[in-house]
Amino acid sequence: MNRKSLLAVLVSGLMVTGVQAAGSQANGYLFGNIGQAEADGSSLAKELDGLLAAEADFWGLGFRSSFDDKDTAFKIGAGIQLNRYIGVEFQYTDLGSPEYKGSITDGVDTLTAKVSGDTDGYGMNLVGTLPFERFKLFGKVGYHKLETEASAKITDGFDTFKIKDSEEEWVTSYGIGASFVFTPQVELAAEFERYQDVADDYDVDMASVGLRYNF
Repeated sequence: MNRKSLLAVLVSGLMVTGVQAAGSQANGYLFGNIGQAEADGSSLAKELDGLLAAEADFWGLGFRSSFDDKDTAFKIGAGIQLNRYIGVEFQYTDLGSPEYKGSITDGVDTLTAKVSGDTDGYGMNLVGTLPFERFKLFGKVGYHKLETEASAKITDGFDTFKIKDSEEEWVTSYGIGASFVFTPQVELAAEFERYQDVADDYDVDMASVGLRYNF
């Protein structure tokens, strides 16, 4: 599903649920989740490997690299439960920062390169819920404006060169999850979400647990 199609789904869903909410009692809620994000940046890591490895081969030097695609992630937000089955959420999300490291060495001197990208931003979700007595299952689709601040640092043992850049993108997301109802006000939730084409380059999966407070 492309971004325009998903936006149309969100808009039409809001219109329908708004009409439905007119005849039912809507309530609000606050939520906060923390977990782990995993970036599918393997293509970027391979591209950087290719550049550094070619340079090392040309000069007959040693080369090694690593890619840490996982980082702590969190989100906080508020929602409106329009009826038992449909809700709308507004959230701030921090997807952490995947990090690539590469080095070239002759056994004495070493040149190192470090590239990372920190992504966060705001967005909204349309949430469908299937309620049971003490449990709820839910699925969601979202649309988010995320900013990725990329930085690169190259050190040769004497000097350090730094480059920074940022990119903003509207990205789509989808997710599934479940919650346990402790009281009418408090729920414990666990969910999985995928944010697509972050920085117009890679997907990020986020698995998290959190609390929801209904009021």
